[in-house]
Amino acid sequence: MARVTIEPLGKTAEVPDGALTILEAGEKAGVDMEFGCRDCTCGTCVVEVVQGMENLSPLTDQEIDVLDTWNRDPEKIRLACCVKVMKGEVVVRKLDA
Repeated sequence: MARVTIEPLGKTAEVPDGALTILEAGEKAGVDMEFGCRDCTCGTCVVEVVQGMENLSPLTDQEIDVLDTWNRDPEKIRLACCVKVMKGEVVVRKLDA
């Protein structure tokens, strides 16, 4: 089981490896996660990865395009709606789109 913590709220959820996105994990933890599309097109669900980037699914070309559109650094920022939590510990911080 992977473990996702959403800051600054400090809420945590355990999720099956590779089964849920950060958005779904946040919802499971009881966090009101902002999103607009759930299909990696709008950029509303941006989160800063504080810890565990290596435990997330790889960036897709589509995610990179959306992050580039909003001038977000893909080495620190991911889209919660399309990134799966593959394993281990992940800590993210909710950001304003």
